[in-house]
Amino acid sequence: MIVVSKITKSFGSRLVLDDISFEARPGESLFILGKSGVGKSVLLKLIVGLIASDQGSISVGGQKVDVENPRLLAQVRRKCGLVFQFPALLDSATVFENIAFGLRARGLVEDPNLIEPRVFEQMRTVDLDTSFLNSYPNQLSYVAQKKVSIARTLAVSPDYLLFDEPTTGMDPVATAVLNELLKKLKRELNVTTIVVSHDIKSALACADRLILIDHGKIVFDGEPKNFKSSNVPLAIDFREGVSLGK
Repeated sequence: MIVVSKITKSFGSRLVLDDISFEARPGESLFILGKSGVGKSVLLKLIVGLIASDQGSISVGGQKVDVENPRLLAQVRRKCGLVFQFPALLDSATVFENIAFGLRARGLVEDPNLIEPRVFEQMRTVDLDTSFLNSYPNQLSYVAQKKVSIARTLAVSPDYLLFDEPTTGMDPVATAVLNELLKKLKRELNVTTIVVSHDIKSALACADRLILIDHGKIVFDGEPKNFKSSNVPLAIDFREGVSLGK
């Protein structure tokens, strides 16, 4: 479980998160929605300890996130798999080398002969054809690059998956493909997942639960079926398709 308790975060005089509290429950797919600049991505950075909060606390699998303690912070990060907004692949490395990167960097596989089966397994998980194994990122479609990024994250067997705006830059067809992949990961892996997004259609299609942030506060926390009938003004705006930025 990921527990966020009374988190406050400012950048200079700008208050981004104001006394935020929530839990991401075991096996849950939690989408965090909001307008541009409300602190959605900041939450992910706080969870993995890339930045520190001004007040409050966060725990991941019972381990407190403490940016002042590198040893304990490393333990937290080993539990988390962060999939960035853009693929962030190594351009000079093949698909195989990109997916294997974390395994080698962390020394997670003692026998080098076991790396290839792990890479193949993750390619199958994300529905990426193994014919791409020796391809380079610039030879792949954007959707395929995203799949490689996800496979690289899955290869190190994280307990928690964190996605930052996964459908950014995708057309409706590509978005539908990614949504199906997110649902497949939940169905087959049952990993606790937090997805930061502005894409209400993806959220309603994939989430077990939605959190909506407005002006630094949580203004809605509930199931998609309840979101559809919520009277919260921002929820209404999302449902009506008002352009809210990314």
